[in-house]
Amino acid sequence: MGKNKKIVCSILIITILIYYILGIVINNKIYAATVRKRETNLDNLTQSNYPGVASLINELKKSHPNWTFTILYTGLDWSTVIYNETEALHGRSLVQTSSLPWLCGTCGLKAYDNGTWHCASKSTVAYYMDVRNWLNESYIFAFETLSYDASTQTIDGVKRILKGTFMDRDTVTYIDTAGNTQTINKSYAQIIMEAAQEAGVSPYHLASRVKQEQGDGTSGLVNGNYKYTDDSGNTCTDLVGYYNYFNIRATGGDSAAIIKNGLTYAKKESWTTPELAIKGGAAFLASDYIKNYQDCLYLEKYQVDSAGGLYSHQYMQNVSAPYSEGYSTYVAYRDLGMLDCSFNFIIPVYENMPQTISPMPNAVTMDIVTENVKVTTSYSALKIRQSASSAGSIIGSADKGTILLRIEKAVAMSDDGRYWDKVVYDTGTGIIVGYSARTDTDGSQYLTPVSDIVTVNEEMQTSTDVNLRNGPGTTGTTIKQTLSSGMKLTVIDKMSYKVNNYCWYRVKLSDGTQGYIASEYLKEIGSEPSTPTEPTEPTENYKIEGNNLIIAPGTKITDIEGATLTGSVCGTGATVTLNNNTYTLVVLGDVSGDGEVKSKDYMMIKNYIMGTLSLNEAQKKAADVSKDNEIKSKDYMIIKNYIMGTASITL
Repeated sequence: MGKNKKIVCSILIITILIYYILGIVINNKIYAATVRKRETNLDNLTQSNYPGVASLINELKKSHPNWTFTILYTGLDWSTVIYNETEALHGRSLVQTSSLPWLCGTCGLKAYDNGTWHCASKSTVAYYMDVRNWLNESYIFAFETLSYDASTQTIDGVKRILKGTFMDRDTVTYIDTAGNTQTINKSYAQIIMEAAQEAGVSPYHLASRVKQEQGDGTSGLVNGNYKYTDDSGNTCTDLVGYYNYFNIRATGGDSAAIIKNGLTYAKKESWTTPELAIKGGAAFLASDYIKNYQDCLYLEKYQVDSAGGLYSHQYMQNVSAPYSEGYSTYVAYRDLGMLDCSFNFIIPVYENMPQTISPMPNAVTMDIVTENVKVTTSYSALKIRQSASSAGSIIGSADKGTILLRIEKAVAMSDDGRYWDKVVYDTGTGIIVGYSARTDTDGSQYLTPVSDIVTVNEEMQTSTDVNLRNGPGTTGTTIKQTLSSGMKLTVIDKMSYKVNNYCWYRVKLSDGTQGYIASEYLKEIGSEPSTPTEPTEPTENYKIEGNNLIIAPGTKITDIEGATLTGSVCGTGATVTLNNNTYTLVVLGDVSGDGEVKSKDYMMIKNYIMGTLSLNEAQKKAADVSKDNEIKSKDYMIIKNYIMGTASITL
């Protein structure tokens, strides 16, 4: 009997333990299921737990009382989230820059996706995931609920987002699977509105997403004419006539693989027209993301509230995509005067958030600048490298005395004992963007600041919303701020860089901030551009000014009756005899004197304006192609455009 009692007691103890353990597990499961909760009450957003979030939201509510906010309490630890978006799987979060503070220390410049993207550092991801950086009017729409709302979302708003893109058209032409051109008698805006209504998705989200994914619309994913070569060297056309506007399943190690995989999926889904692809993609977004608790742009990138598991199910890898797309939506609402309508925003918060807002990576190790520096190395030339290290590949060199544009300035010494600055160098035949050492290991200076290059002083204004960058071009530069349409500024240098098929002007804002804007997005204040007049044909193919005989490029001495050239080069500085008088020859545009108008000539003008080169009187007359008795950036641009075939040089 005593033995049976012991057995019964043992069973009771085991039973109690089982119930106790089960209770913990069940309670933990219940807790885990409810810890990610959403509520509109802001009372739980305490300063101690979620510092600064409530105050930023309240500021927005003061300006826009019709806006509502749903707080997503993820229940996730901040450090754990950042780890899972970075080191847990390298390449999960990508950034399009070669600036080291933004890059993962393990991956460095390792290429991802199409080769222009790199793995983001933990500080980069923290900056983009910290909602406090984006709780402002311009970027709040990264958190807007993405469901369809007929009261606020209109076709006019869609058109605003698509304006100036390849989708800004009244009809849609495309190539069918037989290679023939077809037309849909609808605009892209109409198709997107229909897709939004059918899928229950915001049309602004769809329009912004296609704009983000497809850029200028030349990608094989949307041009309908993608052909590839198989392993046997045969040209394959089986993917012609298929479209994938949202880049769904478009993954791979390079551009060819990305396009092929994306179109293979489109073929599987029978997306044989732009309309079918847009509507099919909208349905995919709705079912796989928006109805899967990823119902704002932030959550589509950062999966911190999903029934499908955490972190892995993300629509895009680009860390900044939610904000660039959200800004497009903001502009559409603003231009339509709809910012005071009712909108709901989902704001995720995390446990153990840092007390201070996560800073931009460059704020720690690099200063974003726009300033000129002179090469003062003790050597004959300064090397420009691909990365900020003495081990980086050499991509060019600048002679001693050369003026460079500095766009990033190191505030911390690198491991090799030098400070590495990011510079832009116009070689005359192309633009180099790379890193140069500012100092040697002994402290001697390689780069010395000089006065700002100011060649003009013209008041202009922006013609649209546009980004002000620290340097010319969109690759390797950083956005300083976004300027609103109609903002007044001063153009201080028109000796433009030709990058990304745009001419980039250096400008100064009213607060002194400098940067670069593509000239296409600037216009004169209060006046329409003047219509150029046709040049008057000269009565002679030369003219005499003092001791100079002046001709236009392309004119030969044999074209001038009675003229004789001394020497064999018909270039500026040569001697010409005419009517028993001796003259110094001036060929307009030929500053170098080699008889041709080339990039060397406009570089000489640029260096003359910057004060680093002297010209003799004949060279000055050759440089003055605008014929206004001054040598300015206007002359530089005329010669540059003449070489490109878009301008003429006449007497």
